[in-house]
Amino acid sequence: MRKHTLLQRGFTGVVWSALKGVCLSALLGIGLSPATAAAQNNPIVIENQQPGTSQWQISGVRATDTDGQIKGYASAPSVNKGENITFYVSVNPAQTYTIDVYRLGWYQGLGARLMQHIGPLSGVQQPTCPTDATTGMIECQWTPGYALATQTSWTSGIYLALLTNSQNYQNYIVFAVRDDSRTAALLYQQPVTTYQAYNDYPYDNATGKSLYAFNSFGATTVTGGKNAAKVSFDRPYHGDGTGRDWGQSVFSWEISFIRWIEQAGYDVTYSTDVDTHTNGGRLLNYRGFLSVGHDEYWSKPMYDAVIAARDAGVNVAFFGANAINWQVRFEPSSSGVPNRVLVCYRDATLDPNPDPSLKTILWRNPPVNRPEQTLIGVQYTTGVPFNNGAYVPYVVTNSGNWVYAGTGFQDGDSLPKMVGYEADRLFSQYPQPNAVPGTYTLLSNSPIDSSEYSNSSVYQAPSGAWVFGAGTMNWSLALDNFSGSTVDPRIQRTTANILDRFLGPAPDFTLSASPSSATATQGSSTSYSVTISPTGGFPGQVTLSVSGLPSGATGSFAPTPATAASTLSVQTSPSTPTGAYTLTITGVSGTLTHTTTVTPVVTLSGTVLEIGPSSMEGHIKIQPGDWISGGYSFKFANAGHGDTTVTVSSILRLPFTCPKGGGSGGEIVINLGTHSYFVPAGNTDWQPTGDANSVLSWAGSGQAPDGCSGNMMDNSTGAIFDATISQNPDMGQQLQWRFKYRDPNAKDKGNVNVNCLDTTDPRRDRADVCGASWSKTVKAP
Repeated sequence: MRKHTLLQRGFTGVVWSALKGVCLSALLGIGLSPATAAAQNNPIVIENQQPGTSQWQISGVRATDTDGQIKGYASAPSVNKGENITFYVSVNPAQTYTIDVYRLGWYQGLGARLMQHIGPLSGVQQPTCPTDATTGMIECQWTPGYALATQTSWTSGIYLALLTNSQNYQNYIVFAVRDDSRTAALLYQQPVTTYQAYNDYPYDNATGKSLYAFNSFGATTVTGGKNAAKVSFDRPYHGDGTGRDWGQSVFSWEISFIRWIEQAGYDVTYSTDVDTHTNGGRLLNYRGFLSVGHDEYWSKPMYDAVIAARDAGVNVAFFGANAINWQVRFEPSSSGVPNRVLVCYRDATLDPNPDPSLKTILWRNPPVNRPEQTLIGVQYTTGVPFNNGAYVPYVVTNSGNWVYAGTGFQDGDSLPKMVGYEADRLFSQYPQPNAVPGTYTLLSNSPIDSSEYSNSSVYQAPSGAWVFGAGTMNWSLALDNFSGSTVDPRIQRTTANILDRFLGPAPDFTLSASPSSATATQGSSTSYSVTISPTGGFPGQVTLSVSGLPSGATGSFAPTPATAASTLSVQTSPSTPTGAYTLTITGVSGTLTHTTTVTPVVTLSGTVLEIGPSSMEGHIKIQPGDWISGGYSFKFANAGHGDTTVTVSSILRLPFTCPKGGGSGGEIVINLGTHSYFVPAGNTDWQPTGDANSVLSWAGSGQAPDGCSGNMMDNSTGAIFDATISQNPDMGQQLQWRFKYRDPNAKDKGNVNVNCLDTTDPRRDRADVCGASWSKTVKAP
């Protein structure tokens, strides 16, 4: 948002020396080198141990756009390391030139490292770049000068190609080197769309055009002014080749941040906003996304990608102001290369695109209606007057917030000259961001004039992501004094606090439920307490669901979504089959999903006959996957009854322990089903077999689970038979019962397998081998 010209030196004031910075740090008790815990042997640390140089700065005569002694541009804003990027170079007059490729960083304070020297190369004077009469777009159609083969050994970063002709005129080409094969902790977005929006090459006071009227010349365009509606990346940046003359350059604010973050050793990788436009899904791989300096022009895919990243738990920081102010679109070049033209009409009625959501106007205005403070926390309000050699002070509020931890800041503390050249604030007429309650905080309230002020802000999104908005373009100038600015170790510490929070334990949660098992009769209910345990600052909104319910049963949570605890109620029906069921409780919050399990045991309803385990005769050792059978016989205690049908519904319950480890034990439940037996009047024979000595008819069987993580399960307390028994008609007489269970794969005391179905093997009747049996006489219900 252009209101007046920015020159970096406006922030200078009294330049502190390194000694003064150290003294202030000692006075405040703040370490000048931030975030030492972040300095590990990541590629940034290793890279900055290489020898640096100051020769990357223009030391010869700076070429001009008017004379074009040497100018150039790149075929793309960025390149993946190991791939080629083409430079288009023009020299006037034709002569040889060299290219020195540098990577910006800390490098012992020297600021860059020489990566490759190229040349001398034979140069040509390229043709004048034509202007589209309608849109005002200036697009060069130069022939390639040199194809740079970047190396796979190069570290991702912001790179400069320093062009030097044989007459010692110099200019830059700026580009980013990505590392698409590696995910770092932090992703730095270089705002090349803003560079291009302000770029009025050729800056000759006659023909150059940008997206702004103040530095555009020549014929009137479709915009109604001299400014263009479209600008092309196929042209050099004005001035020194980075766009520094209008203050929209890597040298304006970004270089101070780059030097500081690399000196601190943070694991950061670099790309451009064009990369965010084309591959925004890649943001999901990082812990933090960083927008630095002047990041004003955003496309819809860019905005959508950062919103999606925040909502997936990726932290976001805007160390600048005036970000996401204008919507832009991308178009291909005249030769068909994608994303080489930046489009911004600034007026919905002029923009020919019929989609209201894509109109190239202010994001907050209709018909787009997407105010940027819903992401950043604050949004652009005004340019800041540059009075008496300084911008306005940054005034601290809410100094107890974690962002200011260890800085010594108190509410009302004032940092001179820090708010400018543009500023953001919270607008009450627009929605605030969707924040976890109690986390949205204004961190500063800095008066600009009698009616305007600036805010910085922080909040936590429901995904757990933190979002910081500095609210001032000059934030990074307090981190490093390369630009002649005043370093403030308290802002260094504040910035480190933000990045360290980004890199802390990722917000997450675990689920647990108790009890692990509960019993409910058919038609009744049981409940479980579900606990949500947050980690890494997880804000705690979890939606709960349950699966694995048996037929006729329902499950419900109160509450859901839940923040800390909920109750799962399981209601069975009279027809719910008996048995043990593993229910999976699933908790979902954003992209996070966790589960836990509980085991309800459904038992028979009505009048229940429960026998055991006090009547047991022994126990068995069970292996996972063994088939366990259960059976019974019964007879009337006397002959004084008429014809009747006896119906038996029963289950077998086998408690077990884990003597060899692998668990705390549990219960195997075998559903024996429902069986009906007709007994003639006066019959006292054993039913259903007529065998008075043993149970030969097995009512049902089931497979043993893996209850001890692959180890043997010890059924050391016998078994329990639960049975619902009815007679039709009711004879009202006692029944004598015999129960038995077996494991055909059981072993004897010598650990020898026994075939429990072999009637010739005497071991099959031993209770401690094949199972247990007992008898009991009860009155039928």
